[in-house]
Amino acid sequence: MGYSVLLFVPNVIGYFRLCLFGASLPFFTEPGWFLALYGTSVALDGFDGYFARKLNQTSRFGAWFDVVIDLISRGGLWCLLYKYGYFMILVEWLTFTATHTRGANWKIPDEEFPHLCKLVMAKGFKTPLGFIAISGVHGLPIALYCQQLGLFQLFPVLTPTVLYPVIIFLIIGRILAFRVEIFYIQSHIKGLLLEEENS
Repeated sequence: MGYSVLLFVPNVIGYFRLCLFGASLPFFTEPGWFLALYGTSVALDGFDGYFARKLNQTSRFGAWFDVVIDLISRGGLWCLLYKYGYFMILVEWLTFTATHTRGANWKIPDEEFPHLCKLVMAKGFKTPLGFIAISGVHGLPIALYCQQLGLFQLFPVLTPTVLYPVIIFLIIGRILAFRVEIFYIQSHIKGLLLEEENS
């Protein structure tokens, strides 16, 4: 396969996603354009996996690249939103380092995992707690962007009674994901220290 992997359809979609994210940056204060470009980039995330399976074009590079695109895009949004947004995405990059070293089965929890982490990660995050965590990771920065730019005021149905529970739901999800991330980072550091001790 070699370098031909770079031209696999899912990876080409990935390049397009990065271009869309880059194109969205100058429009950060123009929500119509920003959300159209950034939202399309996020939406395309579902298609690369579909085409990878459909066209039998799965690859280690593709799996790695897909997460990198998510982290670049989400990290960029966090950094544009808040002065300290960098620290949010720093945790995600550190987690990515830790999970990547565990290989393809990183989503399968071992016995050593704390009970809450097992509940969140069960069935590859395809449980109620997993859904809440993933919603928080992906949805919270977008919701905070919409709130910061006053976009929710454009929709009368989004009263504080509706809006605040949604944001609280996303914050809870992000906290759940944060718990799993911290565990992975700690486990990775412990593994590195153990290797040092045994060498």
